[in-house]
Amino acid sequence: MPYMKRRDFLKASAAAVVVTSTCLCGLNGCATFTKKGNTMAIKPEALGRKGNKLLIDLSREPLLARAGGAVKIINEYIPQGIIVAHTEDNTYHIASLLCPHRGVEVDYDHKNKRFECASLGSSTFALGGENVKGPAKKPLQRYEASVQGNMLAITI
Repeated sequence: MPYMKRRDFLKASAAAVVVTSTCLCGLNGCATFTKKGNTMAIKPEALGRKGNKLLIDLSREPLLARAGGAVKIINEYIPQGIIVAHTEDNTYHIASLLCPHRGVEVDYDHKNKRFECASLGSSTFALGGENVKGPAKKPLQRYEASVQGNMLAITI
C-alpha cells in the first residue's frame, strides 16, 4: 500500500463523504436526514378549528381540489402532524404524518393508493394506516373525517 500523507487522507475521506451524501440525497431528497417529505403544507387561510374538529375549506386549498392531491398539517392543534390525501371524488384519507419507524414524514402515492415513508428503505402503509411493508412495526394513526359542501371536518 502506498504511503499517504495525513492531509491527503483527510481530503480523500471528506470527498468520499460528500459523494456518498450527494448520492443518498439524490435518491430520496435528503428525507433520511431532514425527516421531511415532499408534501406541501396546507394554506393557513384554508384551515380552521371548532372544538375537536379541524376544518378545511376545500375551496381555499387547491392541492385538495382533485383526487391525487395531499397536504400536511402541523400546528398547535396537532403538533405531531397529519397528512390529508384526496384519494377519489369526495373521499379523503387522513393519517399521522410521521412514520413510526424513524419519525420521517410520509407522503401520499396516488398511483399506488398508499402512504410511503420518505426515508430510504421506506415503509409503506395502506390508506387505513396499516403497515404494508418495510421496517415500521406500528401502523399510522388514522383520523375520521366527513365532507359537507366545501368543508372537510377532521376529528382530532
